[in-house]
Amino acid sequence: MSNDNLHESINDQMQGITYANDSDNEEGLSAYIMLYNKCVLKDDADELKVYHVSSDQGEITLFLEKIEWEFRDQGFTRPKVLILLPFRNSALNLAEIIIKLSGAEQQENRKRFFDSYGISPDEETIDLNKPADFLETFKGNIDDMFRIGIKFTRKSIKFYAEFYNADIILASPLGLRMIIGNEGEKKHDFDFLSSIEILIMDQCEIFLMQNWDHIEYIINHLNLIPKKSHNCDFSRVKNWYLDGKAKYYRQTIMISSYLTPEINSLFNKQMLNLAGKLKIKDKYEGTIVDVIPRVKQVFTRIESSLIEADDIRFKYFIEKSLPALQKLNPKLPHTLIFIPSYFDFIRIRNYFEDNNYNFTSICEYTPGPDVTRARSHFLNGKRNIMLYTERFYFFRR
Repeated sequence: MSNDNLHESINDQMQGITYANDSDNEEGLSAYIMLYNKCVLKDDADELKVYHVSSDQGEITLFLEKIEWEFRDQGFTRPKVLILLPFRNSALNLAEIIIKLSGAEQQENRKRFFDSYGISPDEETIDLNKPADFLETFKGNIDDMFRIGIKFTRKSIKFYAEFYNADIILASPLGLRMIIGNEGEKKHDFDFLSSIEILIMDQCEIFLMQNWDHIEYIINHLNLIPKKSHNCDFSRVKNWYLDGKAKYYRQTIMISSYLTPEINSLFNKQMLNLAGKLKIKDKYEGTIVDVIPRVKQVFTRIESSLIEADDIRFKYFIEKSLPALQKLNPKLPHTLIFIPSYFDFIRIRNYFEDNNYNFTSICEYTPGPDVTRARSHFLNGKRNIMLYTERFYFFRR
């Protein structure tokens, strides 16, 4: 009997079938192998027939039973990939790559997307004399409030798909945070993030210049058990979703021009994949010795815990750094104080106001006319000190 006939015979009979245990018989040898391996043959779309094999006194007996096929191939919701980007121009560039790689014949809502995320040459206002890195970051549409779902079918891509019908979600941290909402609000919805399998965060150094709290808030709402079913077939949901352990299977990719304590903290606390994690760093030789004109540069390391760092740094500045500068010249003429944190900026500005320092200040929230006036007063010597924030330099240098 051929193997095909054997299988056909097995399918036709629901009782035990006995074969002689003859090592020279190819069919018997095949059946003998089944003693160690359960042979699963597809019967129809909904059922399988499983052949259990037992051996008794040199004979092999096969018993059949029908079982329902169980698929565990889904999550709670459809979106599987979340890509966080800082500006619409980044989303536009990425969408062009997705379209090219997909080879989709149709792109639904393509014109609407390109009109919304791009700008015409007449609308471009960037100064082309700016540095190359500035042009690369800010050329095009730099709106940081956006989110869009992308749905794939066999022959098409659909932009502006509803999140629960989308495969990929492109969003800025601010745009996604506004959709998620805050606890206690009626529209506090994050179920569409429950089944994210790949999280990509590109240009993380720009997120630090926006609001890093949004990044942490979004990640804390990934891979949670949804509040509603959203027409989910729970019989097909993967077990690790049901067990609330999807975060241990999520792949997280962070791309940044440089490392910061915030990025390292996220790497250590939120990248929990069971397969492990990897950090790839470029090595830079540095250019500090190439600064022209040559000026004396002093770096001071202050020992403190993360909890007390802000207070200790402020105390050191007003008790050590500032008096040391005033010994050189009490009036501190043409002194620029560059401050990375806006909260530190507010603290130092208030201290200077309370102690009647002759100063001016510029931050990311300063109106254009006030910026021009502050620069003029500092240049002409009407104000000895200028407080200057890192975020202002980043966005408006």
